[in-house]
Order: sequence, then structure tokens, then C-alpha cells
Amino acid sequence: MSGSPSSSSISKRTQALLLSALVFPGSGHFLLGRKARGCLFLVPALVALVLVLRQIMARLDQVMAQIDSGALPLDVQLIVEKVDALSANDGPAMTLAVGVLVVCWIGSFIDTLLIKP
Repeated sequence: MSGSPSSSSISKRTQALLLSALVFPGSGHFLLGRKARGCLFLVPALVALVLVLRQIMARLDQVMAQIDSGALPLDVQLIVEKVDALSANDGPAMTLAVGVLVVCWIGSFIDTLLIKP
């Protein structure tokens, strides 16, 4: 029994599905040796993630600057309201970036599911 896989081991396909679903779009493709296909999901998702994180950091910088200057008191409710107000002004670029990230994540999972073992 030393050379055979145990019944409790997770198949490579299942690992790839978990990577695509839980880690990052395209990561499961790399495990299956489908690097070019994985890049079709990974690259746009990575660009979208960077844009989303930059927008979030810009929003955070605005709130922190207001807290530092005393214009915004250290009140959780007021800070949440300020963040919500700033989020309302995100615009179509943020919506598009989040949409691309979601589509890549779902598409990567479905494509990994459809890859023939």
C-alpha cells in the first residue's frame, strides 16, 4: 500500500478547484499545468484587485487625514458614515474593477471545473 494514494487524499482536480475558488482566479489552472489559461484569469483579476485596493487606500487616506486634523472625531458611527459617503462617489471605474474581479473568479472556477482530467 506504500505506492498507492490513500482514499482520504484530495485529487489534483479538487485541489485546483479549491485554489480557484478560495485563493485567487487562475491559481488552480497552474496546478493543472494550464499556465496560459490560468493567466487569462489571473492577470485581469490582479489588475482589477490592484485598482480596487488603490481606491480603498485613497479612501482610507482621506478619512485618516480628517481624523488627524480633528475635522472627524474618533467616533465609529461618524467614521462609518464618512466611509459610506466616500464610497458613493467611487464611480464606474470601481464598479468595473469589482465586476472584472468577480467575473474572473467565477469564470476561473467554472473553467477549472470543465477542464478534462
